[in-house]
Amino acid sequence: MVTSDQRLHRVVYTSRLCEDQADVEDQVVARIVDSARRNNPRRGVTGVLVHGKGAFAQVLEGRPLVVRGLLTVIQRDTRHTDMRVVKVDVVEDRIFPSWSMALLRDLDEVPAEFAAGNASLLMLMRLRTLLHTGELGA
Repeated sequence: MVTSDQRLHRVVYTSRLCEDQADVEDQVVARIVDSARRNNPRRGVTGVLVHGKGAFAQVLEGRPLVVRGLLTVIQRDTRHTDMRVVKVDVVEDRIFPSWSMALLRDLDEVPAEFAAGNASLLMLMRLRTLLHTGELGA
């Protein structure tokens, strides 16, 4: 049985890069990922950011209060717009336990560590669908 101290939240959200950031898109994404990789380990947050054609889909995993606080910070970030929380789940296990923040720019090139047919690969495929169709998929 999972106690409230052990539960995790897994949040999936989407957003779009602001038009005034388009000329420096690669630098913006690099700064976002660098910041997440620096700060998420101390917060106990893991996840993945999928990026393509000015759109983002991100999964965050961590303690409920931490994830909610991080979402508030992300929502206020002026580098992106149209943030939409797609799904929030209470889970027992992380599907990205090793990633303080993975970045995938092209899901046609799935890293080998995700290619084992596990939950992370399934989530990456769902994020790909989300970026292309706006729907998370089954």
